[in-house]
Amino acid sequence: MFVINCLICVYRTIDGVIYNYGIGKLKSFVGNPKTILDAIPADMVINCVIAAIFIHSKQPPKNFIYHVSSSLRNPLKYCDISKFCHSYFKKTPCINQNGKPIVISNPCLVNSFVAFDIYIKVTHVLPLKVLSLVNKICHHSFQDVYDKKSRKLRMMHRLATLYKPYVYFKFVFDDKNTEILRMAAKGGPKMDNVELNFDPTTIDWIEYMMNIHIPGLVKYQMK
Repeated sequence: MFVINCLICVYRTIDGVIYNYGIGKLKSFVGNPKTILDAIPADMVINCVIAAIFIHSKQPPKNFIYHVSSSLRNPLKYCDISKFCHSYFKKTPCINQNGKPIVISNPCLVNSFVAFDIYIKVTHVLPLKVLSLVNKICHHSFQDVYDKKSRKLRMMHRLATLYKPYVYFKFVFDDKNTEILRMAAKGGPKMDNVELNFDPTTIDWIEYMMNIHIPGLVKYQMK
């Protein structure tokens, strides 16, 4: 028996941050800029599964865990994601409902969750309470504005709570078994006559994020 372990979910969750930043709803977020995100493109995970099936079909069954990751051999830092997002959306901004480009600012990463909580209270909670009072005095004339800002605050709290385990994670994962599998699979199964690649050192993160991942997110999820 073998188990394939990967962290595609890091991308699935971080996409929420990229999305909200791109449409101008998220200007700051919680997380240690030096945190390593253990992420891997999904096609490499599929390639590893195919290679593992091929290798283990010819060998006696053994218990293996293959961790398909990038944190050890080709680390991607949280601050890198921030830079990629700012660079991409500055060059290729999203368009708002009025047909105008959405102007984004340089993202601010707050290194401490406590500091982030204080930041949110000062910049969002207190102004929202003032707006609530003014709204009541003015017979709910600013209800739409209040509701919009309330939704934004809830979204920020929800994302911060969801991503906290990822953006402060201090470990990397050993992919020694996967490296052995890569060596064993050389000359093995191929796709369209091309050898299956699941080597994280071949990933160019700038190329991948700027020309594949973020454009794909914009095209298929940010319509």
